[in-house]
Amino acid sequence: MSNKELAEKYKRQTASRYLPVGSEDITSKIIESEIYAVSPKYDGHFYLLVYNGKKVELINHGGNVITDLPLLKEAINLLKGKCKDAVIAGELYLHKEGERTRSFDMTAVLHDSSSDIHFAAFDLIILDGEDVLLDVQKLDEKLGSLLAGKSLYPVKNYFVESRSDIANLYKQIVEEDGQEGIVVRSKNGPIYKVKPLITLDAVVLGYSEGEGSRAGMIKEILVGLCVAKNQFILLTKVGNGYSDNERISLLKKLANKKVDSGYIEVSGSNLAFTMVSPDEVIEFSCLDIFGENSKGTITKMCLNFEDNKYVAIGKQPTASVISPVFIKFRADKKANSEDAGLTQINKIFKLAKNDAKKSVLKKSEIILREVYVKQSKGMKMVRKFVVWKTNKEQSGEYPSYVYHYTDFSPRRAEMIKREIKVSESKKQIEEIYASEILENVKKGWKKI
Repeated sequence: MSNKELAEKYKRQTASRYLPVGSEDITSKIIESEIYAVSPKYDGHFYLLVYNGKKVELINHGGNVITDLPLLKEAINLLKGKCKDAVIAGELYLHKEGERTRSFDMTAVLHDSSSDIHFAAFDLIILDGEDVLLDVQKLDEKLGSLLAGKSLYPVKNYFVESRSDIANLYKQIVEEDGQEGIVVRSKNGPIYKVKPLITLDAVVLGYSEGEGSRAGMIKEILVGLCVAKNQFILLTKVGNGYSDNERISLLKKLANKKVDSGYIEVSGSNLAFTMVSPDEVIEFSCLDIFGENSKGTITKMCLNFEDNKYVAIGKQPTASVISPVFIKFRADKKANSEDAGLTQINKIFKLAKNDAKKSVLKKSEIILREVYVKQSKGMKMVRKFVVWKTNKEQSGEYPSYVYHYTDFSPRRAEMIKREIKVSESKKQIEEIYASEILENVKKGWKKI
């Protein structure tokens, strides 16, 4: 396995082991353990320090290799004679005495090979050609014996025996010393990332309705951030934090703001979001926010709103959030880049540059279509059922199949009603199509 593959595998597996916990949930969501290792959370860049007995280099899961930082010379002097080879995981960050670490500070100085760039080690993966598996105390001791330098060292661990001790350390490290958060490693158990709740203001772009006993209520709200005038990048789906009364009133409120969209975003229940005009801003909280995952930079669709319709203009780098919870509507905020824009994200970490190239997409293909008409008192009602294959599923931006239902009745206040469902399975979309016709075509309807 190459060093890049090892970094990718470690990042992927480690990210899945970290459990986000809000500061108020320390005593309830962190499971009991005989001992915990608590350390400040360093806000930098993840790297593996790789030593082969002769040289040292740093490599991350994106394949970026660093060989010219001053700390690498110190690393050779520290490791020489102690081991034949080693792979150590840690956080590369810009050290500022007495100040909080920030990842965007690192980005700014990385290419300058600054001597203020430090490496805080938190795991030992390989030592002398063997995989390493140590409990939290032995791991801390081993890292301390290998790296005890000026620019390279283990993360500062505090060993405690109770969750109330963790809460006290959180107060000291985060609330008093101003650090980003803490990392809690239980003995041979889960790893927790404890941070203050993050709050964001975002523009409401769409909604999905509940089903069954939750019909007539909002299920999720689709939100995004304003990147330019009438341009919004998708951010997340907010499904928690509403009372039942709020879910009912929100559905009525947003149903009056429906607009057309040339782009389909799917809700958690696999139904298309109903898109709305982008003129409402909500505040929501989340446990964490990040700009990359095991696959690399996170990108999501950016939409342009013009002529009362959304048009997809391509994916751009953005962020994902963990556990979003609705707080309130912000009547004092406007749906613009100043009140609900990307600057909120850039204050937390620096977003990647948009270097995506537009690809040529294949045309969609209609595979099923039926239209029914019914005459009533001299007026014609129409119901149309269509299924198409997008031929764009490989782009990662479109589902494989789309079902679209149009119901036109000139007697209704809302003359045209539409419904969209999507699927990755041809069999499933055909079953949806057949059941929808069976449900909506009764006596008096004539197929044309």
